[in-house]
Amino acid sequence: MKKFLCAVLLFAAAYQTHLFAQAPVDLFDPFYDDLSIWEGSGLINDAPSIRPYPLQEIERLLQIVIEKGDAGQRRKAAEYQARFFQRAFHVGGKTEFNFASRGSKKQFFITPFGTLNYSVMKFLTISAYLSVNVMNTLDNETLLPAYSYSQKDIADDAGNIGKLKILPAFNTSATFGTAEYYFTAGLGRTSYGPFHDSGIFISRDAFHAGHFILAVNKKKWAYNQVLLLLSATNDYKTGIGPQKFIASHSIDIRPLSWLSFSIIDTMSYGGRFEPMYLIPFSAFFLGQSVYHFPDNSLIGLSATIKPVKGLRFDSAFYVDDLGLNEVLKFTDARFRIAGEFGVSYTMPNTHWFSFVDLNYTLVMPYMYTHVDDHNQNKPNYQNYTHHGAPLGTNLDPNSDRIYLKLKFRPLYGFDIDISDTFIRHANTTESIADIGMIKDYLERNYTTDGSVFNHPTITSRDAANGSTVWKNHAFLYATPFMQQKTIQYINQLAFDVSCHLPIVKSGGYMLFKLGYVFETNINPGVRNNVYLPSDTSKGWANKSIADIGEAEIRKEAARQLENWRANAKGKQFNHYIRLSAEVAY
Repeated sequence: MKKFLCAVLLFAAAYQTHLFAQAPVDLFDPFYDDLSIWEGSGLINDAPSIRPYPLQEIERLLQIVIEKGDAGQRRKAAEYQARFFQRAFHVGGKTEFNFASRGSKKQFFITPFGTLNYSVMKFLTISAYLSVNVMNTLDNETLLPAYSYSQKDIADDAGNIGKLKILPAFNTSATFGTAEYYFTAGLGRTSYGPFHDSGIFISRDAFHAGHFILAVNKKKWAYNQVLLLLSATNDYKTGIGPQKFIASHSIDIRPLSWLSFSIIDTMSYGGRFEPMYLIPFSAFFLGQSVYHFPDNSLIGLSATIKPVKGLRFDSAFYVDDLGLNEVLKFTDARFRIAGEFGVSYTMPNTHWFSFVDLNYTLVMPYMYTHVDDHNQNKPNYQNYTHHGAPLGTNLDPNSDRIYLKLKFRPLYGFDIDISDTFIRHANTTESIADIGMIKDYLERNYTTDGSVFNHPTITSRDAANGSTVWKNHAFLYATPFMQQKTIQYINQLAFDVSCHLPIVKSGGYMLFKLGYVFETNINPGVRNNVYLPSDTSKGWANKSIADIGEAEIRKEAARQLENWRANAKGKQFNHYIRLSAEVAY
């Protein structure tokens, strides 16, 4: 019966790409999905917060499951153990077909690949994933559901055979140490828990980056430090370039098996390499005071409570900017924060029903949107982005999301996932009433689309020394979260089926996946620019508000705002189908 179902899936459709490649360099490897189940059930309580994990840590986690799990859990762990440790090399291939009803877009991939997991010596392991991707088109917004990002780490250096593109993908890592103490240098995606799917700290959805990870993982506490080598863009999402960094470290405290909490300290900077942020057990915000606070500091908190076996409560906060003086005075203040809260129940033992997960995410206006220069054509080293997309959650500022997921395993190796995602988003620029800011929006090409590139600061150049001057700042004493007139509503109902058949002889596998997403998108134009430099505003930059006349400025602003609202409205009903088949030997 199971083989018949898998054969049906092979010829039907699929959902995910880049699967079963390699856990040390691929956060979409199903190992991490099963690890989340083992953590939710209480089988594992001390996995490091920062992913990916090296072979040393994966071996330790699998050994725990083999020793303490039930028959189904032990079987699954043994399959992963065979894949990662039985043979160093695996070769294989996969094919994928994607269809999006929006514009009737079609995409197909054919990908031969090779993987490596090898212990050079007792304390040194290396992992790698190399593929050559032959495709008709790259991932783009029309092929993906709203607020989704490509899961392909493809080098944008295409060769061509007729209309087909040929692009390589390569992720790698080397780790020195033990499961308790290790240092990893690699190229790949990273994430920081307790929400790894699209977390507010570092999300696996972000494009791969160079990273250096130091981890000390004790039973009662852990220390994690990561340096990410990011690519910077300007506020128009162009001009991708180097010298942007995220330095982050955290301390996890696990006083009880059912309780853990963490504090994470992060610094976003660029244009130079700063050794100050390599100092462990330091406060980055205080460290940068040596240089008079030139960079962007964030601080986060997270906690996990497991009161009953299988039941789990998770929470996380991330603070970008806070009007602390106003908060202490109990007056209106800015809250540039993100938060995520979840409750889940996982069956403690192998069962046809695996888990149910419900979580809520909110991103306040202007969270992640810092800017460090008046010239918007220059790289922005302080906004929380990488390669032109958010590094944390894929939500825009001034958004929230409710996500519900259920997983079923009616047969071993056969998974059914049903999920529903409801998203709200509003463009904070719609609320701007300050005449000075409106004048600047109409005379300069600011980004006003409500994205992470839409920062709250109006800047100019000091004529005397060329430095950046901060002229104005939106909502210093208020946080208009979802208070705008025009709201975008998105609902995404997803159905995913997968079938995995292990190849026992080699430790390889066959994997077939089917996926379908039905999306309702109301007011999709909310994510467009509200204001653009106007023909009527030529020469305004050299005039004061009094010279132009406030009434004239507001008249032009009202005209553009009304046009934006009219264009923002509408309804879209989109269908997304994905098919993939993959074999590795």
